[in-house]
Amino acid sequence: MFKPILEVTHLRIGIIGFGRFGSALSGLIREAGVAMRAWDPAASIPEELRAEDPAALAQWADLIVLAVPIPLTKAVLIGLRPHLESRHIVIDVGSVKTVPCALLDRILGDAIPHVGTHPLFGPLSLARADPLQTVLCPSPRHPEATNRVRALFESLGSEVIEVTPEAHDRVMAHTHATAFFLAKGLLDMGVEETPFAPASFRALSAVIETVRADAGHLFLAIQNENPYASEARAGLISALQGIHERLKAPQDQTAPSAMNLPDLGAASPALREVREVIDVLDQELVEALRRRSQLSARAGEAKRVLGAPVRDPAREAELLKTRRNWATAAGLDADEVEAFFKSILRMSRRTQARPSPKP
Repeated sequence: MFKPILEVTHLRIGIIGFGRFGSALSGLIREAGVAMRAWDPAASIPEELRAEDPAALAQWADLIVLAVPIPLTKAVLIGLRPHLESRHIVIDVGSVKTVPCALLDRILGDAIPHVGTHPLFGPLSLARADPLQTVLCPSPRHPEATNRVRALFESLGSEVIEVTPEAHDRVMAHTHATAFFLAKGLLDMGVEETPFAPASFRALSAVIETVRADAGHLFLAIQNENPYASEARAGLISALQGIHERLKAPQDQTAPSAMNLPDLGAASPALREVREVIDVLDQELVEALRRRSQLSARAGEAKRVLGAPVRDPAREAELLKTRRNWATAAGLDADEVEAFFKSILRMSRRTQARPSPKP
């Protein structure tokens, strides 16, 4: 495990851009006990967090986060450059890295430490307590800055992965960009989840909802700013067209399928399929419990700030009553479901009683 070379609680972080991601990141930073301020010419920023202008923000901050749309990165960097000193670290948080990292290198050079970053989380991920991951694209000129930025994101509870800007964008083109492209196509077709949608559609439905929740400029940035996205989209279209043509062709029902789909096998395929689905569901349950535990830790911290006790009998009684009603409506044994949630509440109380680890 990397040992931070500085106490991140001593950092002062300035955020330029207080949109959906900038405001969400500020909440995460403050939860970690790190001081921050922000500037945005249009967004509403709480008075105690608002910097007067970029110059004032740079004078106060040690690390500056550019949380602006990718097309604005160059102009923001040029405007900020006169206010920067060698003590600063500048990072961007865009979902495309090749162009922003080149701009950081060209405008800031050797004089101002900088690191390209892509936090793979946002407001929805934080609300769901999803696992946090952050990609770093270091500049070879500034290894010390990379260590400090790594320490910061790890202190926020994020796993950190280092790759080159080109490797990042190739992966994003074949994952992020193609997933959004496919989901946008389904949206434009009018495809949405219905009460009788099959389980196989649920993952696609989640992607569709993510695309629907994101602003248009993010979708366009993912597709247009990534230099490899066009090639990835063309590959997806070609693959889908090939499948379409093979499905249209006459099929010899006695020959092996041309689709190369996996075979469940001859040994009780129905039982095997059920067990595989159960394993997936159990994995989802464990992941849901992990996320619930993370939220319980946040609740515990909020209670400590308020001076409130960990246990809230009235809240727990109401929670159990609601879960019993849910169980009855779902055709399940309400007593068994209540016993299950009592175990979860015991786990939650233990989590809330533990003090938050120091960054």
